[in-house]
Amino acid sequence: MELEQVKGNTWVLKSWELIPLYKLDDHRCVLLDTGLRRQQEDLDTSLRQAGLTPVGVICSHAHIDHMGNLAYLKETYGTQIAMSLGEAGHQMSYLGLNITNYLLSPEDVRASDTLQGTPCLVDRIILPGEETISFCGADFAIVRTPGHTVDHICTRTPDNVLYLADAMMTGRTLHHSKFPYAFCVRDYLDSMRKMRWQQADKFIVAHYGIYDEILPLVDMEARFFAERMEDLLDLMDGPITPKKLAADICRTYRINAGDLQDLSYFEASSLAYINYLRGLGYLEAYMEDNQIFYRRTPASYARRAQKTQSVLPQTGQFR
Repeated sequence: MELEQVKGNTWVLKSWELIPLYKLDDHRCVLLDTGLRRQQEDLDTSLRQAGLTPVGVICSHAHIDHMGNLAYLKETYGTQIAMSLGEAGHQMSYLGLNITNYLLSPEDVRASDTLQGTPCLVDRIILPGEETISFCGADFAIVRTPGHTVDHICTRTPDNVLYLADAMMTGRTLHHSKFPYAFCVRDYLDSMRKMRWQQADKFIVAHYGIYDEILPLVDMEARFFAERMEDLLDLMDGPITPKKLAADICRTYRINAGDLQDLSYFEASSLAYINYLRGLGYLEAYMEDNQIFYRRTPASYARRAQKTQSVLPQTGQFR
């Protein structure tokens, strides 16, 4: 991984995602997230070549591409882990990680190469209402951005660099991934818009980029995301379930699920989209033969007549 300075003592390790770090001195650092378990060797090598020991991690949320190496760092270096209350509970067990990542069987989760050996206990719980934390000898500001996960956080380094993690996406990732995962789409959009009022000298987005100004990007993603969610209504000509919607999205937008874990993730995403559209009044739930189905409301058809031409590409992926 290439190490690039952002500002002052704030740097990023550049891979397919950005992993920020704050240098406490010439030999110690605090990481902001850790990447996937399969990035472990690259992460280790990059830190060693830079002469840095990770004494702490402030983890944004309990998704596997952000917390995949927490247990390894804790066991290898004695790294201290800080995490928000809502995410720390998921992080401590395979059951919790299953809820936040896949919704597979316990046996499948334990057998997963991606999740194997990743659960660990958090050393510093960031409690609701805490806006700053002193951690490993430095002060970091916390911005709460639920929606992508239950208790997702953004972290501001002492250099006034704000790491947004997955509170939004930008650049090529935004262009190609029009189906971002959100535990609650409404809260995700609210948290993203919250970024409009955040001031910082630099902004780091995990997927993907380093920016001087974030406001235009926030507005663009909020508009595109809301538009894509409404576009999904055009796939719903009859009774819909999360499973059917995931399959329809994959077929229409030429997405290959790849494996059982990905497809489970897609179905969880689809339920979040359905709940968002229900909140807008465009879908309603009903029961038939002891199953839950969803159907369009008259309001959804009225909205179709007012819909403007989509500016989104006709291909995409779940992220």
